[in-house]
Amino acid sequence: MTKDTQITTTNNNGSFLTDPKSFEHTWRVATAFSKSQLVPPHFQNKPEDCMVALMMANQLNVDPYSALQNLQMIKGKVAFSSAFAIALANDRGSFAAPITWDIDGKGDSLVVTAKAKLKQTGEIVKVSVSMETAKKEGWTRNTKYQTMPEQMLRYRSATWLIRLHCPEVLLGMQASDEISDVEPTVNVGGSPVDKINAKVKKKINITEEADKIQDTNTKLENVITDSVDDDIDPFN
Repeated sequence: MTKDTQITTTNNNGSFLTDPKSFEHTWRVATAFSKSQLVPPHFQNKPEDCMVALMMANQLNVDPYSALQNLQMIKGKVAFSSAFAIALANDRGSFAAPITWDIDGKGDSLVVTAKAKLKQTGEIVKVSVSMETAKKEGWTRNTKYQTMPEQMLRYRSATWLIRLHCPEVLLGMQASDEISDVEPTVNVGGSPVDKINAKVKKKINITEEADKIQDTNTKLENVITDSVDDDIDPFN
């Protein structure tokens, strides 16, 4: 990989956390980035977020602009795009060669296997992810699994491979697909509070209906009483 195409940087100095001058300089850089139309919308006019992104870029030893272009906020969590995570793993040298994939089956039987050769040991490591797994885990709520299933399974298998065999690349950060695919399962009406609320609502509805019937009966009694008092047959 040539110097011009490297996505990592040799500057890993965290002095901006302890040195006021370095912190001030980083803040000015973050402010400048936030005013640019070339950074993603979620960073525009947000120097504080840009500042944190620059700190993360420094921690991961990543080019600042590349970090800003690939960092995303998903469900309140910061994540890198899966494509960037794969590029970063390929660039860091943990693998002897870039990650590749084997594709087997189609449709619901589709299985994608990410594989790579570890540089230090020469071992071939693999991680397979299937559409069956995607459905069981609920990932297919993401419509991309319907329109581009092979690509989504490529991302999934590769990020798992990276997390298992070179976790230092992401330092615990998740890929955006890992976060967006996972949604908490809520059992509607299943909790004790939900059951109590349902009973209360039912009781309120019954009470309201009873009140309506009582009100109707009262009105009818008044009509009959008035008619009897006036010696008028209410049914003629």
